[in-house]
Amino acid sequence: MSVVASKNDTSAKWLEEFESTSANRLGAANGAVLEKQKKAITEFAESGIPDKKVEDYKYTNIRLYLNDEFSAKGIAGKLQQSHVKRLLFGGHATIVMVNGRFVKELSVLNNLPREVVVKNLFTTLKEGAAPAGVKFNELFEDSTNPLVLLNTALSQDGISITVPPGYNCVGPIHLLNISTGESKVLFNPRNVIRVGEGASFTLIETYNSFKLDEKIFTNSVTEIVVEKDATLNNYILQNEDSKASQSNVHQVSVGTNGKFNSVVVSLDGTMVRNDLNVAINGKNAEIHMHGLFAVKNGRHIDNHSLVQHNVPNCFSNELYKGIIEDGGTGVFNGKIFVKQDAQKTNAYQSNKNILLGDNSTMNTKPQLEIYADDVKCSHGTTTGRLDEDALFYLRSRGLNEGLARKVLLGAFAAQISDTINDDAFRRHVEQKIHDHIA
Repeated sequence: MSVVASKNDTSAKWLEEFESTSANRLGAANGAVLEKQKKAITEFAESGIPDKKVEDYKYTNIRLYLNDEFSAKGIAGKLQQSHVKRLLFGGHATIVMVNGRFVKELSVLNNLPREVVVKNLFTTLKEGAAPAGVKFNELFEDSTNPLVLLNTALSQDGISITVPPGYNCVGPIHLLNISTGESKVLFNPRNVIRVGEGASFTLIETYNSFKLDEKIFTNSVTEIVVEKDATLNNYILQNEDSKASQSNVHQVSVGTNGKFNSVVVSLDGTMVRNDLNVAINGKNAEIHMHGLFAVKNGRHIDNHSLVQHNVPNCFSNELYKGIIEDGGTGVFNGKIFVKQDAQKTNAYQSNKNILLGDNSTMNTKPQLEIYADDVKCSHGTTTGRLDEDALFYLRSRGLNEGLARKVLLGAFAAQISDTINDDAFRRHVEQKIHDHIA
């Protein structure tokens, strides 16, 4: 197969690597997947990496962060158990992913429920034959997102988690992602999560980096299916270092009476771009989406979300909060889409931000697109400074300015962290937020 590079030269290297790395990609495990990878690389060659002229990337010049000599061939990470131990908490079953690959010997699997099937995605596709190949990429069949296309084409592995129908997974499973290495690499991990009918499950995802000698870019894509009467709590903490950038796309399908609760906390990394897209495909489904992004000087964090109300009698609530330090840039772009048949929809969206300096930047764009007439929907945004009266009150009670600021910012952030139901992870997140904010 020959693929011609588009005018976007930043992608030429990966198009060439597609030809030379076929034995290492997911397509080598499954013929149906190989065909989907060929289709994706052809479509990516036509689009290339988007620039700021593309509306969805108006405030995030993703090409700027990918305009480097990143190789997509992948490298094996060399970590010891001692490196991983400091990132564990709560005694939870932990799946360790190093540079997008499952590392069994570093994982904590002794308390992984036997009922929950966890495998690296390559093995799942190889063992599952044709049915597994058909299901792969099913939530992205119509996607034109260039980064999703790139991931689909170049992905070498990831994780597959299946919770069987009716099973209540009491303890959370921690998906611990670590980036490490000595060269400039583009990682393309692909994850597939399926929560069976009537099941319940909590998935914790953390993103960390360790001993990075060069810049890296993680282009992660996750497909999530929450079936009828099922519940998924999905908690994410992003806390990489200054040499790491990340695009993280989650595509979620929720069935009848399904519940999906999401909390995304983004603290560090040169650039973080999150796309959380939820399609409500069954009646009486309930969605809660919460996010906190705390942006330091020179960092850029962008949260995009899309909630598609496709059927009647469903509920969605979304609250994202931003803390932007001097020299930092935050973006929130959230859209609620209500189809004509989605009567009796209740959908709410809010974005609240605090700017901590004269050079803090926040771009916010909440959106409603409604084609049904019997709905209750609202959206709004506020951006401002810390409350000077509250600061004065705390200082008059003996707190210095720095501590007073921490108290107020901690209270602002707590409305998000308090929605995490797992005590161990909530305490872990609260400590990371406390250490991070000014």
